[in-house]
Amino acid sequence: MLGSGNFLFTDDFARHHGGRFVWVRHEASAVAAAAAYAQITGNLGVATVHQGPGVTNTLTTLTHAVRERQPVLVLAGETGRGLNVNQTIDLPRFAAAAGARVERVLLAESAIDTIARAARTALRDRIPVVVGIPTDVQNQRIEWHDPVAPPTPNAPRAVASPGDIAAVADLIEGSRRPLILAGRGAVQSGARPALEALGERIGALYATSLVANGLFAGNEYSVGVCGGFGSTLVPRVVPHADLIISFGATINQWTAFHGELIERSKVVQVDVDAAGIGQYGAARYGLVGDAAETAAALLAELERRGFSSDGFRGTELAEQVRSYDAAAEVEPAAVEGLIDPRSLCIALDEALPAERTVTYDSGHHHWWPTPFLSVPDATGFLAAQGFQSVGVALGSAIGMAEARPDRIAVVLIGDGGTLMQLGELDSLVAHGRRVVVVIFNDGIYGAEVHHFEPLGHGTEHVEFGVRDFAGVARALGATAAVVRSPEDVAQAIGEWLPNASGPLVLDSRVDPAVRSERLQEAFRQH
Repeated sequence: MLGSGNFLFTDDFARHHGGRFVWVRHEASAVAAAAAYAQITGNLGVATVHQGPGVTNTLTTLTHAVRERQPVLVLAGETGRGLNVNQTIDLPRFAAAAGARVERVLLAESAIDTIARAARTALRDRIPVVVGIPTDVQNQRIEWHDPVAPPTPNAPRAVASPGDIAAVADLIEGSRRPLILAGRGAVQSGARPALEALGERIGALYATSLVANGLFAGNEYSVGVCGGFGSTLVPRVVPHADLIISFGATINQWTAFHGELIERSKVVQVDVDAAGIGQYGAARYGLVGDAAETAAALLAELERRGFSSDGFRGTELAEQVRSYDAAAEVEPAAVEGLIDPRSLCIALDEALPAERTVTYDSGHHHWWPTPFLSVPDATGFLAAQGFQSVGVALGSAIGMAEARPDRIAVVLIGDGGTLMQLGELDSLVAHGRRVVVVIFNDGIYGAEVHHFEPLGHGTEHVEFGVRDFAGVARALGATAAVVRSPEDVAQAIGEWLPNASGPLVLDSRVDPAVRSERLQEAFRQH
């Protein structure tokens, strides 16, 4: 998003150097979009913002990008060197508050090397880097030179020691119901083939953390997302695992559902970061190593021993996994003029093409999509949950649509979050990307109402009434429909899809009385 503090270098980049500039209406969305782009492509995401308030407006999504460990470069204008004016801020302290790194271009002749170093840091350490560029430096001319490149380190993927591999192989041989749990690290290492081969040999079921949703898409032995965001199948099956081998997952309170899903299991945690092993107290045994390489090493050791087993797959529970249909278990609330949020997600799954990318941010609505709305692979899902913030999904959708224009982008957001970033509907219209914006419009802050009302508190301060988002969307140039039934979903998408150009906004009048059973558990640690 442009202001006077970043106009010149951004305009020059786009006008004279072949750069693509995608504008947004709020600086927070710029960083959210860059983080989404980085997550889906695996490449550097770049955002640029104005000095002072332009920078401070990014605090929530910058923190989100830090928590999601996304390589993002934030090119930020700064007031001229030596000036102390209204828009002057302490950039290093600001970046530190979010957990980001910082670089500053304080001399024109250092600009190339400073920015190149910042980009390398972001990609190497998977962390956002804020680069401050004072306005007086921006006006100076320098001769181009290729940036100084450090020697490329020989950094082969780490594999646990043979002794550790043998010890875990012993645990596998003694297991009757093993489960393989994959997280972000497994996605980043491309571990699906190795994990599935290991699972075939030991008879394991599969599960993922939320951020790895889609890694085992289409595998009949996958229970899907493990933890509070998972389906009703998860608490029926996962607690019966006697051995859980986690690859690249932190096994935090969400994945383990406050420990309830894994309290009877032996847990082996594989991670490239030794500090991450046991961070949340779940691991009984830790292996430092790359997910794909360690899975392959375990498979080789078991093959050497001649070990194979039906494991979990030889049990009745495995048959439940193979035949499970989340939609078939839903008994939707029948309220005239309102749609059950579960029915909404089921209808979306049926009406949308299978090749899709899906994102949602925080709010009561975020409990519904994952069990009912499938994704084609791990790059087809983006959880805008790093900071558990309301109101970042529309910004994320912009980056998601830019990263995969070949797929329909689907963004699910509450009415409160929509109003926080309403201007990004205009951005989506202007850029013409095929995005389905699904607004869970119940007129309340659902998480607060459903948490505090049962405790006897009045909730009138978080009850606002239903707004006409379809009308607003049409005024901004989007295609829009009010949704009150699954049939409305099918009709709206069916009419839009053949010539889809620009966003479709589904103003979904969801039943505010439908309450997630997981909500109270989620508030446990608040």
